[in-house]
Amino acid sequence: MPRKKFYPTAEYPYHVTARTVNKEWFALPQEDVWMIFAHYLHYIWREYDVRVHSFVLMSNHFHMLISTPEANLDKAMNYFMREVSKRIGERAGKVNQVFGGPYHWTVIKNSIHYQHAYKYIYRNPVHAGICSRVEDYPFSTLRGLLGLEYQHIPAYDNLEIIQDPFKKLQWLNSGYEDETKEAIQLALRRREFGFARDRDSGPHWLEDHLI
Repeated sequence: MPRKKFYPTAEYPYHVTARTVNKEWFALPQEDVWMIFAHYLHYIWREYDVRVHSFVLMSNHFHMLISTPEANLDKAMNYFMREVSKRIGERAGKVNQVFGGPYHWTVIKNSIHYQHAYKYIYRNPVHAGICSRVEDYPFSTLRGLLGLEYQHIPAYDNLEIIQDPFKKLQWLNSGYEDETKEAIQLALRRREFGFARDRDSGPHWLEDHLI
């Protein structure tokens, strides 16, 4: 089956994710993996003008929202995936590839869908039962934005978390039903973010979960 055509855009952000081979843990302590990711995210910000809006590193995959003012996601991510995999392999003494396949991207074309993707990313550790509050997870750009630790990854505060952290954390820490979570997960598997019910109900059908 042929791969779907890439959609280069300087206008809209992307959700990007990738998972390790066989869903195994990264073969290093997560603190070390975090610093490797941070190094190369900083590099593609500087060299490719890739702007990170949110990033969360899990034990065997990552999620991020990014924008590409130069419409160069393919070049930036090809470099990023190759170099992260190479560095983890060198540090762990592994010769096999780290990731189980190419990264998956989803373009996001409206602010409502963007908020759902943003919240889903930061709630990933909560969904996994690792922590009870989004700001407690250490491998996330949220802590740097909140000033809880050094901001290793240059993240853009486009939802103005710093201006109103109490309100934004209330929003991020408010859970949603399994049906809603599943709808967001399905939307993030598409090449363009969208809910099946958008055609009938419009994009506001999950508006209770917006800021």
